[in-house]
Amino acid sequence: MKACKFCGSQVDNAVQHCPTCGSNIFLHVCENCGSQFDSGFCPNCGVKAGQKKKICPECGSAYFTNACPNCGYTPSRKPVVQEVVHKHVYVEPEPRPQPTPTQARQIKKKGKGCGCGTIFIVLLLFALIFGNSTRNKTTKVTGYSTSTSSKTTTKATATTKPKPTATPDPEIVSAQDMVDQFLTSDENTNPATASSENTEIGIDARVKQIQDQARRKTVRVHYASYLNGRGQVDTTGKEPDYIGVVGYAAVYDEENLEKNADFSKTPWSIPVYQKDKQFWQEAGTIPHKTKVVVIEQELEKPSRSYSTSKWKGYLHVIRLDTGEDCYLKAVNFATSAYWEKGLTDAIAKGYCIAEFKQVSDYYPVTKGKDKTALDDGTLILLPMKSQVYSTSPDKENNSVAGIVFKEWKNGFGGVTVFFNEADLTLTY
Repeated sequence: MKACKFCGSQVDNAVQHCPTCGSNIFLHVCENCGSQFDSGFCPNCGVKAGQKKKICPECGSAYFTNACPNCGYTPSRKPVVQEVVHKHVYVEPEPRPQPTPTQARQIKKKGKGCGCGTIFIVLLLFALIFGNSTRNKTTKVTGYSTSTSSKTTTKATATTKPKPTATPDPEIVSAQDMVDQFLTSDENTNPATASSENTEIGIDARVKQIQDQARRKTVRVHYASYLNGRGQVDTTGKEPDYIGVVGYAAVYDEENLEKNADFSKTPWSIPVYQKDKQFWQEAGTIPHKTKVVVIEQELEKPSRSYSTSKWKGYLHVIRLDTGEDCYLKAVNFATSAYWEKGLTDAIAKGYCIAEFKQVSDYYPVTKGKDKTALDDGTLILLPMKSQVYSTSPDKENNSVAGIVFKEWKNGFGGVTVFFNEADLTLTY
């Protein structure tokens, strides 16, 4: 048994993603004390992660060791069965006294008789022997029944800790309310209506309306940081499903950031769009890092099936700060706040700003291995790793590419410089 790290839902060990919130990060649940942990052993009682509880078949005790701590039972040692053997002991009867000559003559006169007395004695002895054997057997059965009853009582009275109840994430609850309110609003229903005539356009419009209404009813808001953002295909090569996913509006390949020193003026802006029949036109901007939830998507399959290929198109989102809706390009949607991670992970997902401070033994250098003198505190634009087309002259010690704006030999401008990671600190 394991529990989701984010919502606390408990699932079987074979489950890969949480059915409640979609996360793939789980904690172990101790079968003994119910504690949740991410190490190899329970910090509360020491039980190994994933170890199942055993029930002793002899005494009914629950245990996690190789042998029962109560009676010493192990699966390799079968319970000892005692057999009681009843032996019939023959007792030599005492010799009967011989009659005197006078008594012998009297007996002879009376005759042998009918023998009823002898039969009665034999029956009496048989009844005594049979009765004694029955009492022994009854004693054995009663003792076994008592033992079995004791085991049953022990199992019935064993205490079981209740499973922890998952606490809903307030942000998810709030986002779900926004989505439900927006989708049920009359002004946001699909304007497509079925034609009074049975034309092809009317039928298609009606089908689209029914599909949109059905999909809106099934939007479930959740986190999905395990998905590839920016429209990139997942491991199966299928279209990424962003419906209901909470994420961020994030810049992707903003060339204007690299053309002048204005990159330090934050927040950066991202264009939003509105649909004009089959075309899209810009309808304003929203700030970089704006938190949004996706309610619809219109994506086009990439022409190539490479792992780096992206589904192009637009996502219909709701801003969680204002509740307003707009359309973003799929490449401008990130499923996690990459700027809050380490520098290497951050630049693999998008643009960032870092502050330079010389602490390593390696100066920044250009692609021609020229030393670059920079003052501590200089702001560096870090482009997304996939957007860097220059190669570092020292990939081991100066692996991070950044754009520096200063006065160079050929005038003021931005030049790609390669840094040691220890000399940069993320600021935006």
